[in-house]
Amino acid sequence: MEGEVVRWVEKLFYKKIMLYNDLLHYLKEERESLISIDLDKLWRISKEKEQTCADIESTRQEILSAVSSKDDQKSFNLNRIMKFIPGKFKAEFQKLYLRILKIKGEIEVLRIQNMTFIDDSLTFMDEIISIITGEAESKIIYNDKCRFSKSGPNLFLNREI
Repeated sequence: MEGEVVRWVEKLFYKKIMLYNDLLHYLKEERESLISIDLDKLWRISKEKEQTCADIESTRQEILSAVSSKDDQKSFNLNRIMKFIPGKFKAEFQKLYLRILKIKGEIEVLRIQNMTFIDDSLTFMDEIISIITGEAESKIIYNDKCRFSKSGPNLFLNREI
């Protein structure tokens, strides 16, 4: 790989890190908006997350096209990309690679926390609606983790996937 291509890929790695940081920021904002039940802000954040994810995918494709042949562009794998980097640039790219992995891990943790928060909130609201409408008997039992067991089979609310 030529020095010019390596610098271009390095620039794309930095762009990808920046986009992942943006996504991390949006997930933190999403969490705050979920807690404060700010629906307008949630819609705005959702659109920004979608755009950021599209930009990440675009950057991923740019990296693939810069380092590999056309038939290798089916799947993106950072480990495989690192194999194309010449030895004298490996240390620098290794740092970028590890930074990307760290940010992706943080994003995954926040994503799971936000999904859990939504699921718990919907389950709680569903339980309240069941009790108010008389659809289920109130058998709210909290376990040792301060979570309640669902009392009835009815689901009035559900998270859209």
